[in-house]
Amino acid sequence: MIAPWLRNRRDRTAAEWFALRLGGTNAKLDRQFNTWLAENPAHREEYALCEITWEVSQDAAREIPQPTYRARLLDRAAVGRRAAVFATAAALAATVWFWPSATRSFATAAGEQRTLILEDGSRVTLNTRTRIKVHFGRHTREIALDGGEAFFEVSRDASHPFTVRTPIGSARVVGTRFNVYLDEHRLSVTTADGSVLVDGPIPGNGVVVAAGSGAELRAGAARATVEPADLTAALGWLSGRLEANNAPLADVLRDFSRYTTLPIRAATPAIAQLRVSAVLRTGDLEALQATLKDAFGLEMERREGGYLVLDRKEREATVP
Repeated sequence: MIAPWLRNRRDRTAAEWFALRLGGTNAKLDRQFNTWLAENPAHREEYALCEITWEVSQDAAREIPQPTYRARLLDRAAVGRRAAVFATAAALAATVWFWPSATRSFATAAGEQRTLILEDGSRVTLNTRTRIKVHFGRHTREIALDGGEAFFEVSRDASHPFTVRTPIGSARVVGTRFNVYLDEHRLSVTTADGSVLVDGPIPGNGVVVAAGSGAELRAGAARATVEPADLTAALGWLSGRLEANNAPLADVLRDFSRYTTLPIRAATPAIAQLRVSAVLRTGDLEALQATLKDAFGLEMERREGGYLVLDRKEREATVP
């Protein structure tokens, strides 16, 4: 039986829609829900926030006795009015089991990629120069990303939130696909499916990153910024591609250097500021050399400690 406060579609809030759809859906309800989403652009964001808030709720799961078997609790009578929706929803679908408590470390070298299958069935693909630590506890699944980039395909489990922690901020989900990149200055999160909650150093100041969007959190910033993402470019590394779209050459060389044992840098500020649009194979130095020569007449020369990109006149001037 649907509670009276859920009968009038026009009066439903995002929280009420979330509680109603949690108990099941049908074609008529889906049409009403989609109409409500289309009425106001804010409705989609509000609903996503409801969903992610429920997904990452740990308090309700901790209140449930811990059996040694997988148990699902369902208590529709507990669904109350608006203020009780989130706590009740967490209890409705709380799934409890025990995880191994060991912490394991994994790393990749320059140019190396590696795919891991975790205990819960989640997949993690590590990009070049990436370091992670995996810890599954009684109530949580946690990854510590110390540096680099990883793509996560997370098995859904509402009672065990999946959190990627970094020195700059964190990303938390229950079950979705998303990419995390960390360097010394920023944390970038790109969502392929579902929603991700990205938190900064101050708890409770997070942002919801829906599918097709990306969040960037600068070191020292309190809150991440969210913008539409180019998934093809952001996830190109999974198929060995590095895409640049009118990017400064200095940035392209820095990204390319992640896949090589020696760094590559521009010889002058003028060269560093050249704008580049190209698709390169990660780690393919010959392809990079050909692109620089054909597009800009630049040469790459091996120098002590790395490679230097310079124009032909500068190259000739440096030859004894």
